[in-house]
Order: sequence, then structure tokens, then C-alpha cells
Amino acid sequence: MGRGRVDFDRGITRLASYARYHGHANPKADDVWLEWSVGLWVSSLRTKYRSNKLTEEQIAAAEAIGVRFTPPYRDPKPNPPSRAERKVADNLERLRRLEGFYGRHGHINVPQLTGTDDWPGAGRWIARLRSQYRHGQLADTVIETAESMNINWNPGQGSRPCS
Repeated sequence: MGRGRVDFDRGITRLASYARYHGHANPKADDVWLEWSVGLWVSSLRTKYRSNKLTEEQIAAAEAIGVRFTPPYRDPKPNPPSRAERKVADNLERLRRLEGFYGRHGHINVPQLTGTDDWPGAGRWIARLRSQYRHGQLADTVIETAESMNINWNPGQGSRPCS
């Protein structure tokens, strides 16, 4: 198509195609779809809506495919996990890595100097976990998971190695 103006029916049909592909009918102003400035067309549609230049049928047709005439035009992006949430997820993932050790030994009191066969630093990580526990820096879910794996929070100086 050339640079000519796109009438409402043709524009709404193209916008419906855009919506089927992208899952929404609220493109950014600079979005182009099939060599057509769909974003500019929707922007002008919103301007016409605010100026009361659209008929009720046109408004209904646009809303039926998902055009939002009032902000926010798109759903907000979900917030990324906070640092604390990432730390909890990381601790839980590391505890999952110790499930094999737990299955063999019945606890996760990994020797600090030797670690496990597949994770040599596991003992040092358990020592840091205990320190965080003593300072009240662990989330309840991490504490519960570690306790379900029979962690000894206060093993004492130089506890005997695992058998």
C-alpha cells in the first residue's frame, strides 16, 4: 500500500491482524506491521476518540479487538524479582543441589573442606548458610527447607566428617 490515508474499516482489519499475531491491539507509536504504520494509525484513532470524532460503532469495533482508549495502553511489565527474592530462590536452588547428598546421608551437614562429589564448595556454602541463620538473615522458606533436610545449625568446632 502507498502513503494514502487508510479508512477505518481497512485500518481496523489490519489492526485485528496485528492483534492476532502480537496478542494485543495496542502497538507503540513507532510500530510497523506489514509495511504499515500501525502505531501511528492507533495513535490517530485515540486522538479522534478524545476529540469525539469516532462513531459509537467505530469505538465498539476498536474495543472489541482490544484497543485501549485510556492509559495505560498496554499492560505494565511485571517487576523483576527483588534482590531478596533472587537470594531466596538461589538458596532454594542450592539446597535442591544437595538432595543427592541428603538421600545418601540423611542430612546436609556437608564437610566444609571436602564438599560433595559434584559440588566441592557445598561445605563452604553450608557454613555461610549457618552464619546467615545465626544473624537472622535467612527467609523462613529457606530455613524450613534446610531443616526438612536435617541441617544441624550449630555443629560445633570441627565436627566429625560424614560417614
